[in-house]
Parts: sequence; C-alpha cells; structure tokens
Amino acid sequence: MRFKTKIRKITAVLLCAALLFTAISVPSYAAQEKKYTADCPYIKVLGLMSTDIHVDKDDPASDTVWPPQAGLVIKDVLKLLPSLFSLAVTKNYSRFGEKLYAGVYDIFAPLYMYGTGEVQDNSGTVFKYPEPGKIKKDSYLIFEYDWRLDPVELASQLNDFINYVLECSGSKEVVLECHSYGGVVTYTYLNNYGTQKVRSVAFNAAAVYGTTFVGEICKGNIVLNDEGAVEYLKSVWAYSDAEKLLNGLTGVLYKTGVLRWLCNSVNNIAKGLGSDAMANCLLPMFGSWPSIWSMVSDECYEDAYNHIFNEICPAYKLDYSALQKKVDNYTNTIRVNRQSILENINENCNLYVLARYGFCTVFIVEDWKIQGDMAVDLRYSSFGADAAPYGGTLGRSGKHISPRGDIDASTCLFPEQTWFLNNATHIPTFRCMHDWFARLLYFDGQATVGTFGDSPQFLIYDENAVVFAADK
Repeated sequence: MRFKTKIRKITAVLLCAALLFTAISVPSYAAQEKKYTADCPYIKVLGLMSTDIHVDKDDPASDTVWPPQAGLVIKDVLKLLPSLFSLAVTKNYSRFGEKLYAGVYDIFAPLYMYGTGEVQDNSGTVFKYPEPGKIKKDSYLIFEYDWRLDPVELASQLNDFINYVLECSGSKEVVLECHSYGGVVTYTYLNNYGTQKVRSVAFNAAAVYGTTFVGEICKGNIVLNDEGAVEYLKSVWAYSDAEKLLNGLTGVLYKTGVLRWLCNSVNNIAKGLGSDAMANCLLPMFGSWPSIWSMVSDECYEDAYNHIFNEICPAYKLDYSALQKKVDNYTNTIRVNRQSILENINENCNLYVLARYGFCTVFIVEDWKIQGDMAVDLRYSSFGADAAPYGGTLGRSGKHISPRGDIDASTCLFPEQTWFLNNATHIPTFRCMHDWFARLLYFDGQATVGTFGDSPQFLIYDENAVVFAADK
C-alpha cells in the first residue's frame, strides 16, 4: 500500500510537469529504547508538500488538489495524447501549449496563487489544534500549514501555535524540529518573535539556504538529462520493495536509448513552448507561491527575479506586483540577514543540523550531479559544507572530512553541530529519526558531534537497521 501511494504521487507529478518533488511518506518506527527525558513539548514543523491541500479548507471531505486526484490526472493526460501526436506532425507548439496549459489548470487550478501571492477560492490545509487536555509537557506535536504561503505569514501562525501549546501544557518552552521548507518558517519565526520560548532547534534537511533546482526553474532553465534521470529515479525507488526491478527497467530504457529520446523530446517541447510555458503554467502555479521564492538559492536569485518580474511579467502584461512585494520583504529582512539570524539563534538556543545526502539533485537541471538528497543541495542543508559532485571525492583529509572523502564539514556554519546522513533521501521519516533528534533536543546543554559515541558526525541509513550507523 505504501509503495502504491508513492507511485501514484510520483506519477502524477511527473506526468503534469509539476514540481518534481516526490511527496513520499514513510511511517516512522520507535527505537528500541529512549535515551532522553521529554520534559517539554516537542513540535515538528513540516516541509513543502507535506500536508494535503484541499479544494475547500473548510470542508475536510473536499477533494485534495495536492496530492492530485489520480483519476483526474489520468483523464487529462489521455486527453493530451492526441495533441502530442499532432505536435509531432505539425510542429504547432502554440496549439499544443493551449491543450497542455488547459490540462494542467484542470488538475492544479486551486493551487494557483497568481500575482497576489494569496490563497484563491478558500483552498488550503485542514489543520485543527489538538484539544487542550491532550497537550502535556511530554507531548509530540506536528505543526501543519499551507506550504504555499509567505514564510513571514507562516511564522506568525507558528508563533500562535507555540503560544497555544505552552498555555495548554504549562511549559515555559518547547523544542523544535523543522524539515525542508519548515526550516525557512522556523528560522523566520525565531527572528521575528525571538528565541525565549525555544530551548533547542534541529534543522532536518532544511532549505534555509534554498536549493538549486528551484532557482533554475524560476530562471526558466530546465534541461532534462537521461543519465541524470537514471540516477534520480534510483532515489525515487529507494526503500521500495520493487527497487531492484524498477532500477533494472530504468537501466534497460537508458541502454536502449529510449530514455534519451524521451528527455530530448521533452527538451524540444520546452524549447518550442519557450516563455509561454512559464507565463501560462509554471508561473501561476509554481512561481506564484511566496514559499518558492524563499527557496531560490542565492546563486540563482538575481537571475530568477529578473526573469520573472522584469521579463516575463512585462512581456505578458501580468500584474505580479503584490507577490513581488512579499518576495522583496522576505529578501530585504530575512534572506540578506540569514547568517546573522542563524548565529543569533545559536547563541540563544541549542542548535543542531542534519543534512541528508548520497543522491543527485533533480535531473531537470544541467548540473544534475549536485550532491544532495534528491531535493536540497548538501552544501545548503548543511549550512555550508563543501561537497564533491555526486559520485566524486574531494581528495582531502582531516577532522571533518567524511570517511568516503566526499564531504568537508569544516566549512559549515556550525561544524561541531552538524551531522550527515548518507543514503538518505529528502522526504521519509526514517526509523528512529524522532528519537535521534529528541536525544539531541532534550540534551542538557549544547551537544556536539563528539558528545555521543554512537552518533558520530558521519552516519549512514540502512533500512533494515533500527538505529543510524557510523558511515565508513
């Protein structure tokens, strides 16, 4: 059942040329024994696409637009097939584009935020606070939210939730674990509302520094690569029962040239559609989310900003000024002060970082060999580690060099407080991960990579194990 759910979500995203994030959920498992005492509430801040988006957030029974309805996806893809065949003959990209954009709109319209950067037609996440009597000092709680929204707005929502938890539990502080985009929300919260309510914070595969593939999409620089597709799909199938079979099938498609033909075909279509695809599809759905702009890496930001707001919007007479204002506000108050914000958090809280890696980035960008966890670059999720390209080594030695020679953690912002988990993709909550974080978050004081002998700086995930092992 878990595998079928994974395939349904991945297929929907790939077929509709959506974000290419694989929203895969893997249940967590309890560790064999607890090595901590939970004496204040533990709050986990989820990441991008971690919660369902309903067509009507006031009606929990309404259809979800994320994940998309499988039947709707299949119906629209089948409707698009005749247009694909026609395109092969006529090369009429404008006509094909009209059909493509209409199909994507049919599936994802409630996700669109357009130029306002605001929710349209009451779509959103159904999130209800737990009953007051159910919140104790040792409670484990999850903060859910509409992940399309501006991190400044979400920081306010997180502040309200933390205040509610503190009032109900009688505790004076909480500990926080934040994953992916949740890291952006959390450090924005800690900057805007202070650190006094938070004892410890753990950044788990966090996108605080953004990620390259999001930036490249916003730049309009999308290029599929068959070799990158093979390596990325290995990540997609990872941990599934059919992993060997699917990798074998992918290998056959690669060796026979079918995968290269598919990638080249998509590249040709993207080239033929040109900026129309951005203006009519990617921008209203993807680029209109304020959250996405906080996840554009610094290296891509200027080019992405110019491409969308100074090129696409004027050329197509699109008014995205309200969204632009939100983007500018985050950039001028949070992005430009990111390092000082993190350093201030570190001074006032116990701070921990876990970066996952062992996989390439999304294969829609030219530099698909960026080392990471399928989504976030390792150098960004670790707050500055120097990482070799996927499959490569750095040729260095030293205290903070990984056993495989592919990571130099000495360049991290917090090298003594940053761990690396090899063979770990971006989304799943692996066995014992909660207890691993809890031991750090509930530790009396600031723990470091040398505090626990069974948890060195470089770890590796084994799906058959109940604890993380030291990487070798």
